[in-house]
Amino acid sequence: MSAAIIFYWDFTSPYAYLGANLIEAVAKKHGREVDWRPISLGHLWKAIPDRTPFPKIKMDYMMRDWERSAQLADLPIVKLPTPFPTDAKLPRLLFYRLKAQDPAKAVAFAKAVFRQYWGEGRDIAAPEHLTAILKELGIPEEEIAAAAEDKEARQKVIDATSEAVEIKAFGVPTFMIDGEMFWGSDRIDHIDRWLARRA
Repeated sequence: MSAAIIFYWDFTSPYAYLGANLIEAVAKKHGREVDWRPISLGHLWKAIPDRTPFPKIKMDYMMRDWERSAQLADLPIVKLPTPFPTDAKLPRLLFYRLKAQDPAKAVAFAKAVFRQYWGEGRDIAAPEHLTAILKELGIPEEEIAAAAEDKEARQKVIDATSEAVEIKAFGVPTFMIDGEMFWGSDRIDHIDRWLARRA
């Protein structure tokens, strides 16, 4: 079987929200699995040596762009969640804890968290907002407290972020396929066409 598509992402990115809802269909079409690896986007940016200030006009454009892109993908999206950005540490840890137990359930959890933050505007840093997601997925609420103390999950976040730095990623979503890097949810069409040519 062909190697998995490695998917680096963070809950704080609206484009990762889009990518999370679009990549699996393309992967399935080409007989690939998706290896979901959440990272700390803030730490990735800090590792970039020549980063420049983010211009307001770019942010203004991006806010309209991600709203339009979500509409075209038939995904709900709020203009800007509150707070933005939020601290996504706890849901990242929960993801890796769940992935170690049941990867499919971890992906379902990630999609639900993305929708809660970007689709509904609820703060995913608040444990009480994660409780409803866990209940819906049949996961014990106690996993929240366990994840907060899970050293292996914390190390997985650190390792995935370090990997993203090593491959010279500069944002999310970033996809690695057979050593080829694609950045952005708008490159999923390119991934589809590139994989078709390699078949």
